[in-house]
Amino acid sequence: MGTVEPRGEIGQRERILKIAARLFAEKGYHAIGMTELGEAVQLGRGALYHHIRSKEDLLYDISREYIADLADFAEHTARPEPDPRKRIRMLGKELVLKIAANQAELTVCFREIHSLTEPRHSEVLALHRQYEKVWRDTMVDGADLGVFRPYDPIVLKGVLGMYFYSYLWMRTDGRLSPLHIAERLNELALRMVDLDTSSDPVN
Repeated sequence: MGTVEPRGEIGQRERILKIAARLFAEKGYHAIGMTELGEAVQLGRGALYHHIRSKEDLLYDISREYIADLADFAEHTARPEPDPRKRIRMLGKELVLKIAANQAELTVCFREIHSLTEPRHSEVLALHRQYEKVWRDTMVDGADLGVFRPYDPIVLKGVLGMYFYSYLWMRTDGRLSPLHIAERLNELALRMVDLDTSSDPVN
């Protein structure tokens, strides 16, 4: 049986991850060294290495956690919904709200995974593919039911890019709430795939 990390240790590691994500998002993974990270978290090198083994450990944990959460939601919560329109709304809403609540972490997740070494890089990419497959299957299901246009992989990439890249411009303190942004993006996504563009895709 594995050793259970004390609650205080877990809290300290979560704090380090949060600060590391902010630094990686602001300056880029390769621009941040362990000295700068230690200064930001206010820990000496010895204390910092007590909580982490390497900078890549931080990148791996950040990159894996959030895409794993999204893939789990997509597979076990959204996929069982039989209505493909509702499924897209569920997927889109969860994605936008996840980005809004963890903007630095999702910036790192989408932008920095190429810096992971093997086998970590392949593992995280596999989670991205697992997540994308639920979106693909949703579009295929909608086409099979006669409510969506025939599946087009370019449209899939366009729809996902529209959501993913909201990390570049979304502001949680802006005029529009993340929920409103999710509704607007869902409307656009459904217009891209829906045969009946006169239907109300937001409700």
